[in-house]
Amino acid sequence: MHPGIPRGSSPPRSSRTRRTHRDTARVLVVVALAATVVACGAGSEASRSPGPSSRSAAPGSEPSVLGSERPVPSLGAPGGAASSSADLLTTGVRGRLAAELLRLRAAHHLPGVQAVVRLGDGESWSAHAGFADVATRSAVSPTTLFDTGSITKTFVAALTLQLVGEGVLGLDDPVARWLPAFAPGRGVTIRDLLDHTSGIGEPFNNRALLASLAADRGRTWTPAAVLRYASPPVFAPGHGWLYSNANYLILGEVLQVATGQQVATMLQRRFFGPLGLTHTFLQEQAPAPGPDPVAHGYEAVNDATWTATDVTGRSRYLPFTSLATALGTAGGLVSTADDLSRWADALYGGHVLSPSGLVQMLDFGLTSPLRPRWPYGLGVQRVTLDGQTSWGHSGLLSGYHGAMRYFPSTGAVIVVLVNADATDPDTLVSGLLEALGTLPPTALRGSDLAVSR
Repeated sequence: MHPGIPRGSSPPRSSRTRRTHRDTARVLVVVALAATVVACGAGSEASRSPGPSSRSAAPGSEPSVLGSERPVPSLGAPGGAASSSADLLTTGVRGRLAAELLRLRAAHHLPGVQAVVRLGDGESWSAHAGFADVATRSAVSPTTLFDTGSITKTFVAALTLQLVGEGVLGLDDPVARWLPAFAPGRGVTIRDLLDHTSGIGEPFNNRALLASLAADRGRTWTPAAVLRYASPPVFAPGHGWLYSNANYLILGEVLQVATGQQVATMLQRRFFGPLGLTHTFLQEQAPAPGPDPVAHGYEAVNDATWTATDVTGRSRYLPFTSLATALGTAGGLVSTADDLSRWADALYGGHVLSPSGLVQMLDFGLTSPLRPRWPYGLGVQRVTLDGQTSWGHSGLLSGYHGAMRYFPSTGAVIVVLVNADATDPDTLVSGLLEALGTLPPTALRGSDLAVSR
């Protein structure tokens, strides 16, 4: 495949966008030599204001779906007691969800998948199917670790807003206050980084960087090394919208300077530990720890045989060391579908940020005049699926694709993680949403907000 040409297709875009990007609002870049997808997250390129391979096994020979039958306490709900919605996940509903997940997995030739549906009071259905490692036939389990790509940004954005609430830094602080030597940051604010209005170019569109990542997959990268490949600003800060991983790499550096702490350490202390996210961590300084198994990432070749290339191999970094460390605070998070469902419930349900912090995160009006591919707040996408509004983020990088969607009208969360990069996970989310059926509306839990520190 020719390097630099996105795979897949999307609806025709306006003439303001220079090229078409693949599905929803994600960036997709192909690495030369290794044919490695390195983009993660969501976005059209730019929108300005006016002015050897392993074959996937046959579905019948693969591990079947396993579904949870017990209620799981909701994060942030004192006591964690499940209540009225326990009757909504009936045996029939669970059966429909399992059947739909198996159907979708077979239809899209997915090596492995994890999925969770969590209701507003904490009752959940979880399932997993297929292989974490096709070559060894090892099955995906509930604790198998997947790289989540740009879902990472939801954690980094929440950390930033907590620190803003504590007065450590401000949304309108110029980046130059914290990183005076970073020339492209002149005039850029913290808010510009969070909502991708900085104008700073995407380093993972640079073929020289892609070639370096592919040439030495065992190399450890720093944010400074990656940012040298970012293109010059394509518009003045606040005058356009361009999804760029550079924004969150810079943001990670700002947070560390402002606090004197590693982002990975702060995420563990503030979020992972208190919320019981025991299978979630940022691959910033260390690879995936044992004994949790890891899902190998597979780059599918869209041909008649549906062969799939394992891009992970023996690496404990996902998908491999050079890409995991290069993405860092922009896309280096490893997790499970269950942990992410708990995170979405806590974050968008009002148990992580103060009321004002959550309102700031979910303000999509600031970027709407700039015409992003999807409405974008501070580290959050607003995506409509089957007529229902959702908040969350998607993640795409070499060998992995995932989506975390919270539906505010019902309080439901659907998370899907797959270890292949050729399928839009929102297709799976939509299928599970339909199988779930109609849920009663629920009021946002703003009166019960509790700030996690």
